[in-house]
Amino acid sequence: MSVRSLATNRTARRGMMVLAAGAVATAAVACKSLTGVPAGLSTVADSGTVYAINGAPSGAPTAVHMYTGSRTAADASFFFDVAFDIDASGHIVLLPQRTVASGLTTTHGVGLQKSVQNYADVHSAIKSGYRADTAMIVSTNQTILVQVQDPACAVSISGTSIYGKLVILSVDIAARTLQVQYAADPNCGFLSFDPGIPKN
Repeated sequence: MSVRSLATNRTARRGMMVLAAGAVATAAVACKSLTGVPAGLSTVADSGTVYAINGAPSGAPTAVHMYTGSRTAADASFFFDVAFDIDASGHIVLLPQRTVASGLTTTHGVGLQKSVQNYADVHSAIKSGYRADTAMIVSTNQTILVQVQDPACAVSISGTSIYGKLVILSVDIAARTLQVQYAADPNCGFLSFDPGIPKN
């Protein structure tokens, strides 16, 4: 092979490598644009009174719905994520949706996890360690992290879960009421609890 042919082959190879590198870079940018979907909703936060699900007045709020940040009744509409109860020993019990529903009803998964941090110090959720669809006894002022497999996230490319946090501030055994505070990020796959539209 002549020197000229070798030089030509090297130039051709170099050109192909540049083209290949360009294709990889373009694919990476395109991939980032697909997976790096920005959040569009502000975080939600509220506090107030809920009733224990057993013995509550008809229509009274006995649960929270994280996506909307609302206190709602844990009724047959199943428009809630976590319901509240007080057992015979006076313990506070958190009830994910599937622990309240019958097996014949379409429901979604909800996981709970205790945090060792104070409620105000928890600025974002974590993605693992949740106990799925299991009732949990908690104490007052104990921060609980919530992972909701919300149907709204079923086809989301940014994540299939909505994350929240809650804390029971106080309980009135006689009235069967609880003072609750909570926050949630309604953007699928996002983890922030800070006010405003999250960036991660």
